[in-house]
Amino acid sequence: MHKIAVSDCGEKMHHYIGYVQSKDNLDVVVVSHKTGNWSEVGRCDGLILTGGEDVTPELYGDWPDDTVHSNPERDGFEYRLIEVALEKNMPILGICRGLQIVNVYLGGTLILDLEKYQGKNHRKISSTEDRYHGVSFTEGSNLSKFINVRTGEVNSAHHQAADRVGDGLKVTARADDGTIESLESSNPEGKITLVQWHPERLNKESPFARGVLELFISNIENKKK
Repeated sequence: MHKIAVSDCGEKMHHYIGYVQSKDNLDVVVVSHKTGNWSEVGRCDGLILTGGEDVTPELYGDWPDDTVHSNPERDGFEYRLIEVALEKNMPILGICRGLQIVNVYLGGTLILDLEKYQGKNHRKISSTEDRYHGVSFTEGSNLSKFINVRTGEVNSAHHQAADRVGDGLKVTARADDGTIESLESSNPEGKITLVQWHPERLNKESPFARGVLELFISNIENKKK
């Protein structure tokens, strides 16, 4: 049984817990900025950073505008989670905001608002309906091997995206409009997988849900060998 630390995102946590528990050998440990139990991650085998509020722009040398809704307390807590995970060479899976905060932690930057500054709309269609768009994967990346398709459609529910890529990361997928959709460790032996879409809200048989989780599990099992 692998213990997985999952960062608390509030009311949508059930999606992430259900996603992790769709595999028989995974047990969830919720780590939350509300309780400050960051040390729990040190006793886990992998870390999943979930979606939610925007990352505080000052962390990547920018300043907020009226599109930004951040949570500095959560940022600081998740920075501590990332720090512990990297120290232990622990596999990390970042989803949506999770991609963004790991990219920023590693020295990258974000586009404050895709629609306002680049004319691209990746927001949800409504409070209950994700947008969908095409995506293309980099051949030879770890993620492409597990997803096993070159192109497809993923769901979309964000207004920010990675801009400058953080140290030790590389782009592994882009949307049709060029927006970065996934990042992973530039070292082939690295254990960071970051996706901008929401695999936890896709059909569990979708390659963009199943493949992401299977890569994360593979990274855990290879570390334990």
